[in-house]
Amino acid sequence: MKYLLVLTLVLALTACGEPADNQSEETAVTHSVAEGEWIHDDLPAALALAEETGKLVFIDLYADWCRPCVMLSDDYFSRDDYKEVLSQCILLRIDVDNNRDLAQRYRANSIPTLILADASGNEIDRITGVMGSPEDFLPMIRSFVSQGL
Repeated sequence: MKYLLVLTLVLALTACGEPADNQSEETAVTHSVAEGEWIHDDLPAALALAEETGKLVFIDLYADWCRPCVMLSDDYFSRDDYKEVLSQCILLRIDVDNNRDLAQRYRANSIPTLILADASGNEIDRITGVMGSPEDFLPMIRSFVSQGL
């Protein structure tokens, strides 16, 4: 009797870990990204979501030690006016130290490098560096994002 109870418990716990409706893990991860939320270091997930939603991918190639990169993340992209503009895209942050192959693919010779890409990962345009204050840089980001729409 104890054996049957333990077996039932193990089977129940195992079944709870599977994605609902026989979804693949990639699809389950894709659907868990909220609008305006950054995907970190997962190009395939970002491209799948872009394909699914018809949006472009906004790629931020950065490093934690890069002061302008941190400034972009903390002082620019966290602002409501930036969030509104960036909500038109799938947002992907790629740490160039941990993803050298992607840094090479997108020729990130200096950082921060911002890439606008289609759902296949093909580059549409890029911005290298940070120019001016958040207020001065916002029109450039707005134009950058809108050109691909």
